[in-house]
Amino acid sequence: MFVTEKLKTFSWINVGNPDHNDFEKLQHDYKIDEDTISDILDPDEQPRFEVEDDYKVIIVRFPIINHENDTLWHTEPLSIIYTSNRVITVCRKRCDLLDKIKRSEKTSREEFILNIMYYIAESYLRMLKELNKRVLASKRMLQERIRKKELMDLLEVENSYTLYMAGIKGNVAVLDKLEKVRGFVKTDEAKELAEDARIELAQATEVVATYGKMLKAIKETFESVINMDSNTNINRLTIWNIILVIPTVIVGYYGMNMYLPFADNPHTATTIFIGIMVLLIGFALFNAVRKRII
Repeated sequence: MFVTEKLKTFSWINVGNPDHNDFEKLQHDYKIDEDTISDILDPDEQPRFEVEDDYKVIIVRFPIINHENDTLWHTEPLSIIYTSNRVITVCRKRCDLLDKIKRSEKTSREEFILNIMYYIAESYLRMLKELNKRVLASKRMLQERIRKKELMDLLEVENSYTLYMAGIKGNVAVLDKLEKVRGFVKTDEAKELAEDARIELAQATEVVATYGKMLKAIKETFESVINMDSNTNINRLTIWNIILVIPTVIVGYYGMNMYLPFADNPHTATTIFIGIMVLLIGFALFNAVRKRII
């Protein structure tokens, strides 16, 4: 879907959820070559900056909740194609953060692009806070009862942190290249925007690293708890197995076809052997309870 906005110094064409006809229009009406369109279609395209003959291409990644992917909290590429009088933004999904950019923040194409970079960095910080809330909720659930669901949620968050870190670092590299382009960051406003975007991206990098360490510590703690519980359960099963073996051995021996003490008086023998079994089982249980094995 094409949405065109006429601004003071340039035109902004926003293409969201494009179909085959939209890409044909980009190719024929706006002279975007096939290789660039192929890159736009790639959901795994990494952040980069390229200079073509008639236009320049910026690809950055922004955070998104993607129900079609294995990792719910995913990142998606946003392509920015700009010429001297036009900026085209293309995204396979709807990019809501573009709606947040005010008209006053679109005074020039450079400031508009830098504002996009800034809002993307800001969205990473916002999403990271939501992810951290999810981690804390899973932690509280695991403290009550260790379940597979919460552990899988933590694994998904860990994957999201990895994707976020890759996207943030790629966006930083793109911003570095933009600042080196002659005439791109030329006004004081553009310089301030570039610095703000860099600060937000640096904060996002620190937050991902910090939250990643916290998540790793939580996972290691619960892995230790699971191992301890497993060892305790194995010890309990072993003790109960030993306890149950005692009467089996005694009764089996008494049932052998050979002469045994008190064989002529079965009532006395039964009483004696039951007493011996109770004493041995009681002794085993007493030692197990005293050592807190069961």
